[in-house]
Amino acid sequence: MVGVDSERRRELNIKFSENGLIVGADAFRKIADCSLDPEDIILKAKSSKIWFIDEQFLEEYVVVSKEDKKACKEIQESAKEAKAEEQVVEVSRPTDSAPAKKIESRLVINEKSDITGKSTCSGDIQDFFDYFNARYASTRSVLQERMEYKSAIPIDDVLKAGSGTKARIICMVAGKRTSDKGYKFLDVEDPTGELTIFISGENQLLSQIFERVLLDEVIGVKGTLRNTLFIASDVTQPDLPLTRQPKYADEEVYAAFLSDIHVGSYLFMEKEFQRFVDWVNGKGNKREISGNLKYIFIAGDLVDGVGIYPTQESELTIPDVYKQYDFLSMLLEQIPSHIEVVLSMGNHDAVRNAEPQPKLPKEIGGRLFELPNVHVTGNPIRLSAHDVDVLMYHGTSLDMIIGNLSGCSYSRPETAMIEYLKRRHLIPMYGVEGIAPEKADYLTIRDVPDIFHCGHVHTNGYANYRGVHVINSGTWQSKTKYQEQLGHVPTPARVPVMNLHNHDINMLYFGD
Repeated sequence: MVGVDSERRRELNIKFSENGLIVGADAFRKIADCSLDPEDIILKAKSSKIWFIDEQFLEEYVVVSKEDKKACKEIQESAKEAKAEEQVVEVSRPTDSAPAKKIESRLVINEKSDITGKSTCSGDIQDFFDYFNARYASTRSVLQERMEYKSAIPIDDVLKAGSGTKARIICMVAGKRTSDKGYKFLDVEDPTGELTIFISGENQLLSQIFERVLLDEVIGVKGTLRNTLFIASDVTQPDLPLTRQPKYADEEVYAAFLSDIHVGSYLFMEKEFQRFVDWVNGKGNKREISGNLKYIFIAGDLVDGVGIYPTQESELTIPDVYKQYDFLSMLLEQIPSHIEVVLSMGNHDAVRNAEPQPKLPKEIGGRLFELPNVHVTGNPIRLSAHDVDVLMYHGTSLDMIIGNLSGCSYSRPETAMIEYLKRRHLIPMYGVEGIAPEKADYLTIRDVPDIFHCGHVHTNGYANYRGVHVINSGTWQSKTKYQEQLGHVPTPARVPVMNLHNHDINMLYFGD
């Protein structure tokens, strides 16, 4: 927010919160930038029995002095220009005439993929032992789908057979090191034993693979035991099958992919999000898409939360997490009831930060659970829409992937998402991001999806990797100071929308 310090923002949101008022992001910016009297606004809101303050309320109830009007001139002019731009393309169509209203929903949420109500871990040593065994077993089963690894043997059997034994093993990477002379070693283990793998520097392909191996990932290795070293001749990641037939809807229906709304932040792009909601209701162009829109998938960070990072309080317009979800409910209740909305969790949402995350409790989500077409789920979540399989994951561990693998960047999040698919795991490196040690591993990508959807990094990205549509859906939050310091450029207010019948993707922009 240009020209307004954090102390002023903090004072404003405390005053409004103490008086039980929710202020929209655009109205908050106008109050702060125009130096409007919050006491006057609170008094008028209470006398009018209004608990939500938006720009329309300010226009109708708040008298702005000549001095304030002068200070607000630029804001008002830009608002008029934005409104004029909307009117050029605005074409209303009654929602009742939308073709998607006549199409029966075929949304199936895979409850087995949701941790909600099933968490048993307490964080003791046995929990971690059980988790790593489950993680190894689930990824091992993926690797054994390859013909060459069906006969993989345990490490203990290799050691018992002795030097000269040729074998294939499936192991978890426990350590990775390079000697002073440039020799490369992987320390690996399975439930039966430990082994050191030697990677020859003369094998350029294996050296490249070594550089991209992450700690804790499960790999397949072909090699020969020489004394205490297993000399690798091939290293294999679980990866996706080279050929697969994706599934298509049997009729023309569309799905929109969103994430990182961050309701409650002073940088939440409320006006732009409202444009999206208006478009869903039949206003604007691309009516052939909005009319056939049947599903909206939102991959976490629904709200900005409270206490997520230091000084966050000064960057909120709604400092009460309950009211943040109330405001989100107000936005989503405008979406026509024939459109199914699936909400998963992110690291800013009011659930545990360790993954997998359970869904939002009803006592916090409140009105969200009263909307008949809104489905609140955990993170990650598997679902199908018109028989098209979707894996939705917020993507908190994208920071780890981008920070540890060359070629991956925040400007191209799809490259990091492909690394998940290669490893068939959503947090391949343990310890960098919080993982709850459950008895079952909910983070293994056991079955291959048709669509893999993430958010978190606030940048749109798209790729097709071995038949899987990899989509990162960007954000509805303007650039933060932290992103500015990092040189990270978000791409807000852009919505990928897929035709599930032919998998064509349109990128729609709802900014000015």
